Amino acid sequence: MDRLLELALPAVPVPRRVLDVGAGTGTLLARIAAIFPGALLAGVDLAAGMARTAQRRSAHAHFSVGDAEGLPFRAGAFDLVLSSSTLQWLPRLEPALAEARRVLSPGGVVAIALFGGATLHELHGAWREALPGGAPDRCHHFHGERDVAAALGGAGLAADTLTSERIVEHHAHPLALLHALKRIGAGNAAAETGQAGSPCGLGARGTLERMARVYQARHGGPDGVAATWDVLYAVAHRP
Repeated sequence: MDRLLELALPAVPVPRRVLDVGAGTGTLLARIAAIFPGALLAGVDLAAGMARTAQRRSAHAHFSVGDAEGLPFRAGAFDLVLSSSTLQWLPRLEPALAEARRVLSPGGVVAIALFGGATLHELHGAWREALPGGAPDRCHHFHGERDVAAALGGAGLAADTLTSERIVEHHAHPLALLHALKRIGAGNAAAETGQAGSPCGLGARGTLERMARVYQARHGGPDGVAATWDVLYAVAHRP
């Protein structure tokens, strides 16, 4: 979140109208409100319960229920559109970015952070090896930098910044990682997700146990098992 603001704010030194797409509990907008107390702030989230919770906790912004691919705002309503850890779950980025462009005023800026192609590659590799022969691979496939660049151009946005960083976490055991993913909602945000609460639909006990053994053997160490988050950042403007 801090890195996203570091990249976005120089492009819009004094944002007046800000939208957060996938606002969750409103943390990002609270940060904006503290920096720019006079800004008009709006947040949208697909989950009605999340939007209600954010609104109860905050007096600094108005929160709505809405879809990133069909934003409930008029054209040209904002000079800054932000989105953090949301767009990676969409099968295609261009429709959501086109909507972001629509609600931007001319010269307005969109800044996004999303999980990139190498995210959870340890889990994906162990899962594929553990699958029974002929079983479908239901892992969620994250977008890469080329996908983001192409989607920005296709949406009519001019890219100013496209960069990435990798963060490696460690968990006590592969199953501890799956529980952590479920807690943050990563287990049921993707269409491919199964009932066990992981981005790979790890539902069958035998497959789950095989995956854990493979994961532990390949990526285990004194600090536990590694889990990579590949975070992509993009800043673009509406010409």
